[in-house]
Amino acid sequence: MSPTQDPTPWELLRAMQSLRDDLRADFAAFAARLAETVTKESYAADRRTDEVRLRALESNLAELRQDREKEQAEARTNRRLAVSAFVAPTLVVLITAVLLAEFGTK
Repeated sequence: MSPTQDPTPWELLRAMQSLRDDLRADFAAFAARLAETVTKESYAADRRTDEVRLRALESNLAELRQDREKEQAEARTNRRLAVSAFVAPTLVVLITAVLLAEFGTK
């Protein structure tokens, strides 16, 4: 076909069919990508749900920290009581032994 010659109707038909097939493929790809997108409402709902879950987790974490601090304080108190329960009677026995030894020799 020379540049000055007009295309035949069949060539125009083939070109239009090719263009139509290309457009269909492009629209199919666009529809597939569009199907993967999230709506604003869905995104906002997911964000609200995430925020509620995050607040609940933070609250649970704060409670766990408070419980741990209480347990540590109780453990310190128990250690002090255990030490004083051992040291006090030992001192009483030692003082009694020293006093008996002192008064027993006189």
